[in-house]
Amino acid sequence: MELLFQREQTAGRIGRVKFKLWGKIQLDMDEERIVRRYQFDEAMLIEVYQPTLFRRSLLAATLAFVVAGAFASTELSLGVSVAVGLAAGAAVGFWYYTEKRETIFVKDLIRGRHFSCDSVVELARKEAWLTYVTSFLRQVMESAKHWDGVERHTIEALPKDEARQVIIRGL
Repeated sequence: MELLFQREQTAGRIGRVKFKLWGKIQLDMDEERIVRRYQFDEAMLIEVYQPTLFRRSLLAATLAFVVAGAFASTELSLGVSVAVGLAAGAAVGFWYYTEKRETIFVKDLIRGRHFSCDSVVELARKEAWLTYVTSFLRQVMESAKHWDGVERHTIEALPKDEARQVIIRGL
């Protein structure tokens, strides 16, 4: 498995620099088989709670629906302009949601994904975090090669005082 990064910087709003990071993992044939077999592409690598993301995506979709529908209604029938508005709203809402979500799935990195960063420090942190979770994924995939069959673990009884400490700690 290889992790590829490509960095860019562009002029943002009001002359402020925006940084972009593109990340992608490349798998060999054995790794691709493991991903397909255990459906690792649907696994979540990084989960980020974003309570307002869905609402903002819906707002962007609604705005696109209204604007596209209004433009289409000047030249087309009501039914067609509503359909155009719905298509535009769905496209904009989907684009906004996927562009702004911070949750990262394995399939995002298999396809390659762009990340927007406000600073070079944020870019470096994102890069380090992606390297860390990708190395974790690599180890899980390696252990998946040995998931078939039965694995035996002998659990020995602990001395009385140690057993009590385990029970108290809950571990």
